[in-house]
Amino acid sequence: MISFLYERLYVDEQINSLMTSGEELQSVYHNYDSESAFLWRVQWTDQSLGADVAFLTDEHPLISEGNSDNGGIHLDFVDATERQALESGETVVMLRNHPSYDQEILGVAVPLIESQELTGVILLSQPLASVYEPLGELRALALLLLAIIIALLIVTGRVISLEAIKPIQQMQHTALKMAEGKFQERVHHQPRSIELKRLGESLNYLAQTLEEEEKTRRTFIGNVSHELRTPLSYIKGYAEAIEKNVVDQKTGITIIQSEAESMLHLTNDLLDLTKLQSVTYTIEQEPVVFAEIVHDLITRMEITANHHNIQIQRSLDDAAIITGDAKRLEQVVRNLLDNAIHYSNPATTIHVSLIPWKDQHYRLTIHDEGIGIPKDQLAYIKDRFYRVNDARTRTDGGTGLGLAIVEEIIKKHHGVLTIESTLQVGTTVHIDLPEYIFDEVSS
Repeated sequence: MISFLYERLYVDEQINSLMTSGEELQSVYHNYDSESAFLWRVQWTDQSLGADVAFLTDEHPLISEGNSDNGGIHLDFVDATERQALESGETVVMLRNHPSYDQEILGVAVPLIESQELTGVILLSQPLASVYEPLGELRALALLLLAIIIALLIVTGRVISLEAIKPIQQMQHTALKMAEGKFQERVHHQPRSIELKRLGESLNYLAQTLEEEEKTRRTFIGNVSHELRTPLSYIKGYAEAIEKNVVDQKTGITIIQSEAESMLHLTNDLLDLTKLQSVTYTIEQEPVVFAEIVHDLITRMEITANHHNIQIQRSLDDAAIITGDAKRLEQVVRNLLDNAIHYSNPATTIHVSLIPWKDQHYRLTIHDEGIGIPKDQLAYIKDRFYRVNDARTRTDGGTGLGLAIVEEIIKKHHGVLTIESTLQVGTTVHIDLPEYIFDEVSS
């Protein structure tokens, strides 16, 4: 039952997330002038998605010229049937061992077709172990419950008393309700037996976990329905206007494409936020040279900043090592730097510092000299879908989820995000993250 529910609520979501990102790349592939420019877009998706994203062509080691009579591209990673599907323009979902790593992966291959020929493939993949890892705790808990029941029957070797039967019957009733999707059910009867009491507590914990997952899923569906209504209305309206020759076809298609891009961006952000808010989702806990991540992102984003006559000054403690997930932390810094650049006034400076902080923490500070945030709206700026009026609107291109995602990532790292701002003066963002503590190994 747990495996079935998990695959419905999470594994299918992972597959859909990979397919959505792959098809988004497929839709914009022909808009790039060169493969190197498209590779930048692929790398950005790889860093933001949390999965491996590869752009495979005949020059890539996973793709080589085939020996078949009709030539074409041969993918060592897919079988003949899947290769035929890719050549027909179909997206392929795969569960198998990775050719380069000794582990099973979940993979999605999206074809790139030119002149009715397969010229490349976008391969998105992640280890199955990471996909199913959140299920391990729940599965272990279920096995523990089963083991306790079997142990009780075997060890006692006698008929269970009427007093012991009542709580078991209630547990059975609760389990059946959970199987029907009614995760709010709980075991209320408190048996005298310590073993049965622990069994009831474990079952209640399982029900609570599944109930929270169901709430997250329902919230996600509600948010998607609400936020996609506007772009879908635009797409429907302009499609009908083109059909009736009310608007110019080129203008209408441009608007439809823009709205579709917004929908894809929004959906990806929603999936990411839902994943982060899941009680079963965990992040990597390893030493990260945080200053190196910040240095690298500043260097990459200085081109955009300089284009707007904005300077970025940095003062970073290169010895800063924290505990966490490098990719998720990069996502945080990228989002905050992008906001600072986007909302800074021309001919101003963004100040970035990374210093030791109290209680064995490091503090990253990003201060801009931009338009600022009204004081009465500052308390809501981290809420999902919240946008400050006027300057920060839907037409700005944002989804209203960036800071909500940033805060969830910081929470997963046991850190603190604080934002200070003065209207028409600037905004200061502080992130406090725990320092990595090296274990002392006695010689």
